[in-house]
Amino acid sequence: MATKQHYSIELVEEYENVNFYSIHLDGKELTELEAFFDKFPIGCEYDKEIDVIISWMDKIAEKGALERYFRPEGRYGDGVGVIPIDIGNKVRLYCLRLSDKILVFGNGGVKDAATWQESESLAPYVKLLIDTSRFISSRIKDGSLVLVDKEIIGNLNFSRDEEK
Repeated sequence: MATKQHYSIELVEEYENVNFYSIHLDGKELTELEAFFDKFPIGCEYDKEIDVIISWMDKIAEKGALERYFRPEGRYGDGVGVIPIDIGNKVRLYCLRLSDKILVFGNGGVKDAATWQESESLAPYVKLLIDTSRFISSRIKDGSLVLVDKEIIGNLNFSRDEEK
C-alpha cells in the first residue's frame, strides 16, 4: 500500500563556497542530516567513522561540493553520492550534489549489505534522494526551480508515493 510522503528541502548551513541543505520529512522534528548524526552519539562504537565524515564535511564546506569528494551511488548523472569515499568506513551519509555550490543531505547509517540496494536500512534513504534528484531536474526544466550560485530558488516542497 503506497502512502504519500511529503517533505521539503531546507538550508542548514551556509559557507563561502557552498550551501548545505537537508531533506526534512513532514512530521519529523529533525532534518535527515540531524537524524543521521542523532543515530551516532559521541562515545558510540562508530566515533572514528563519524569523525571521518565530519572531516569530509569540513573539507567540502571549505572547498565546495567538488565531484571528486563523492562516490556516486545512484544512476549516472543523478547526483546521488555518499560520504566518505574512504575504503573501510562502514558508516554512509548519502547526499545529492546539485552543483559545486549546492549539496542536499539525506540520511544514512551503517553499511549492512554489499550494496545499498540490498540493505533494508539504507535503500530508503538512497531512493528518497534519487526521487528528489528527479523532481528537482523536472522543476528546473519547467522553470519552477532555479539554482542561483549557492541557492535553490523556487518550490522546495515535494511529495512522493512511499511503499510500505
